[in-house]
Amino acid sequence: MATSIALARKWRPKSFKEMVGQEHVVRALNNAIESGRIHHAYLFTGTRGVGKTTLARILAKCFNCETGLTAIPCGQCESCQSIDRGRNPDLMEVDAATNTRVEEMRELLDNAQYMPVAARYKVYIIDEVHMLSRSAFNSMLKTLEEPPEHVKFILATTDPQKVPITVLSRCLQFNLKQMRPEQIALHLGHILKEEQIAYEDNALTLIGRAAQGSMRDSLSLLDQAIAYSSSEVREEHVANMLGVISEDYLYQILNALSQQDAYTLIAISQSMADRYLSFVQALEDLARLIHNVTLLKATKKAQDTLGLSDSLLPLTESWDAQTLQLLYQIAIQARHDMYLAPDELSGFRMALLRMLAFTHQDAALPVSHEIKSENSKKKQLIEQTHDTAPSRSEKQTHIPPSLANWPELVTRLSGAGMAYELSRHCQLKSFEAGHLYLTIDPSQKTLIPYQDRLQSALESILDMDIKLTIELIKEEGHTPAQLEEKKEQAALQAAKHSIEHDPLVRTLLDEFGGKLIESSIKPIKNN
Repeated sequence: MATSIALARKWRPKSFKEMVGQEHVVRALNNAIESGRIHHAYLFTGTRGVGKTTLARILAKCFNCETGLTAIPCGQCESCQSIDRGRNPDLMEVDAATNTRVEEMRELLDNAQYMPVAARYKVYIIDEVHMLSRSAFNSMLKTLEEPPEHVKFILATTDPQKVPITVLSRCLQFNLKQMRPEQIALHLGHILKEEQIAYEDNALTLIGRAAQGSMRDSLSLLDQAIAYSSSEVREEHVANMLGVISEDYLYQILNALSQQDAYTLIAISQSMADRYLSFVQALEDLARLIHNVTLLKATKKAQDTLGLSDSLLPLTESWDAQTLQLLYQIAIQARHDMYLAPDELSGFRMALLRMLAFTHQDAALPVSHEIKSENSKKKQLIEQTHDTAPSRSEKQTHIPPSLANWPELVTRLSGAGMAYELSRHCQLKSFEAGHLYLTIDPSQKTLIPYQDRLQSALESILDMDIKLTIELIKEEGHTPAQLEEKKEQAALQAAKHSIEHDPLVRTLLDEFGGKLIESSIKPIKNN
């Protein structure tokens, strides 16, 4: 019975033109070899499965092809074929993860002084070079700095930050990128056509997404999908294999959110639990869908450019751009915090109910979008009482001492949850006969449903009955939140100025070529 070869091995590129997704590196190496400007040491960096070792082997063939130094090795000569088979006596491949000791490195480098057996160059490929011990690095520095003419080093690593700067400075460094899902799917389609295996395009898209930029991982998943679906790669089978959430669930969730249907949201989450679906994956897919809806909301051109589905169009009318940003943030944050939840199901449900709470629009709080004149922008009134509020001309602007310092009063509400959050974004306008008037920017209208909570909290602190009215007014103001932000910005600017003009910092920057990372500067908070 014949043994099949894994696709990752069978379809491993053997020349630069077969490489996928690393055009920037291939172009640089091609030009260098064709012009004869070859270096004695190369360093390939990048995540797993993006082609570091593959490029190293191709480069070794370019150096030692019997047709001469070339960017297009023939692949037919003894040197090329022996490199492909891993049996070339002048190609030494070392796994630094298992050969970390200094003795092993010294033994390897002692042989570097001898001429190659049959090839033009003796090539050392050291994989995961960052795993070498400090002593091993030190032992190879001299050889790496002044190697014999017949020696070439090709290093590869997934973590270049752990490689000593003394080694990095002696190498030509190339960073290999993660491949896009579309690139992976296109290449997998080419492979399946050559293998004469039927497939569905959407199935390959799922594999390309699950591979997370690694071509090797995608080929391993493709092997698994072929076995799972009996030599036919179908979307349904791949989705079941990967535990991918059906888009039907995601659309049902967004539709239930738009209709404020909590019961349906809970029922959907239970159905997903019954099928043992991954809620972490569900949040990731939900964030991706909200991202697509947001793009379509921003510009209809995104539909053709990005190939977005027509089924997203109704969803763009369900929420405004700000609410979509909020939904996206909740999905991302919930995925990050899932490990804190009692279990995945409860964490997922709370994320959905959080979305529902923040998108809730109380029927008693209509928001008008009509603009009749410049002055009418500042006259929209939101009330949750059945009494008629007095007109602006009837209001008194006298404010009692207990309310005079609104920012200070707000700090006393710091333990009041969403009531505190609402108060932070309000300005005190007036107070008359127990009736308190606040203003809030329309961008913060999602906080309006917490008006009753704020009224209760204020009554408790002030020890008096009050009636609360909040107006939507688009104007520059001085809310406690804005004042706090200005104070923080001023403190940050002062901290930056202090750091930038510190004599010791200036010495480090000027004499050692340092760089000041402004994002790391934080003002000192006085307790």
